Amino acid sequence: MKNINIKTFNDWAIDGKDRGMEKGHALAVKEMINIIKSETLLLEKKFNFLDLGCGNGWVVRKFSNHKNCNIALGVDGAPAMIDKAKQFDQKGIYVNADIETWDSQDSFDIIFSMETFYYFKNLDKILNYIYSYMLKDNGIFIIGIDHYLENTPSLSWDKEFNLSLNTLSINQWTSTFKKHGFLDVKKSIYGKKENWHGTLILYVQKK
Repeated sequence: MKNINIKTFNDWAIDGKDRGMEKGHALAVKEMINIIKSETLLLEKKFNFLDLGCGNGWVVRKFSNHKNCNIALGVDGAPAMIDKAKQFDQKGIYVNADIETWDSQDSFDIIFSMETFYYFKNLDKILNYIYSYMLKDNGIFIIGIDHYLENTPSLSWDKEFNLSLNTLSINQWTSTFKKHGFLDVKKSIYGKKENWHGTLILYVQKK
């Protein structure tokens, strides 16, 4: 595998570390789902859901079991993650692909991502593609990230975990979203504590 991040996460899936990631991110993801419920009415009618960087598919499973879910699709670059997702879930659809070069055949009401976007080398390209092609009008795009400039403990993760990271400040993340059409960007910090700035949650509806 040429992509160092994909290789690392593939190794983690083989070693069973995906379960620890699921447990560690569970509360932040619950907060993100609460935001979707409180900020939109998307879950009250038929919807298409996409998880970019789905790992073993645990968030896709939450949505694929929803009574109004039409499509629940997860994309991840690590083959071992997708293999696990398919074993766990017969309802969801899972694609093994490099997200930065993946072409979607569908559009979505909810595009979700937890702990993935700072791995992308070409953030501009993927944000433009999401806004222009993948996200439906009135749909919500929501991401959670723990690696950003203000969260000091995360700044050593590249060396510590053998990763290639795109490090932006909170303001840089917001301005990058706005540059690609996501004008009314909202943000919150979840789980802040001593020596940990918390999960940065960014979300916006396409008007």
